[in-house]
Amino acid sequence: MKYLSVCISTYEMGGKGPEFLRWNFDRLTKQTFKDFEVVVSDQSKNDEIKKVCDEYRGKLDIVYLAETQHRGNASENINNAIRYASGKLIKILFLDDFLYSDDSLKQIVDAFDIDKDHWLVTASEHTKDGVTFYRPMYPRYDDETILFKNSISCPSVLTVKNESPLMFDPKLSWRMDLDYYKRCYEAFGAPKILNTINAVNRVGAHQLTYADAVERKREAEFKHTLEKFNVPHKSRLLFEYRVDRYKRALKSQIKKLLRIKTS
Repeated sequence: MKYLSVCISTYEMGGKGPEFLRWNFDRLTKQTFKDFEVVVSDQSKNDEIKKVCDEYRGKLDIVYLAETQHRGNASENINNAIRYASGKLIKILFLDDFLYSDDSLKQIVDAFDIDKDHWLVTASEHTKDGVTFYRPMYPRYDDETILFKNSISCPSVLTVKNESPLMFDPKLSWRMDLDYYKRCYEAFGAPKILNTINAVNRVGAHQLTYADAVERKREAEFKHTLEKFNVPHKSRLLFEYRVDRYKRALKSQIKKLLRIKTS
């Protein structure tokens, strides 16, 4: 049994999935901390991700899982990886994100007190090309605002103790991280914070778009979390959310019109 399990949620990602997975595997092979396994839960409709896993089996300890029952559900996919993780620690790593340095896993293991800590979050950077980085994010937890503002970053900065670990809410995709951080706080208290750049969040066209159907789903998830945690003034907060949504939609339309006029 390995000390740490790196859990990766994978799918085709518009053809980018295999490329991103190779990028992650190359980073993982160079880690100075070696006592880890990689658990890959794959919702792909083809076998391209599996082929990449087979390529790296001689270099990494890989557990490949085909998750076909809940395709399109990001929470179910990462939950599947968590269930099969055997390490004392579980490091979450989304497919399009990656570790910042060769010492990233060592930094996590050194900072995580297995006897006292239950969850740890690290600082992160953003990238569009995988080479240049911008907008560093140093996490903080505020229980009053965590459901409304992500002050931590995406789940790729998260490591949890593998002792009856919490699962992500399968009803959530956009707000799965905020919900998870809130429940971790309620179960274990504040996170251990490692203010070292440890993970990189990739930004690009491969991410989910902000179409109207997606916006409606985002609103439904917001309503779900308000009800789930019995947040006061739910009606007012939902109204404010809708107003902000319409403002963003209007701003997007204005930008499109300006681009048309100048082209």
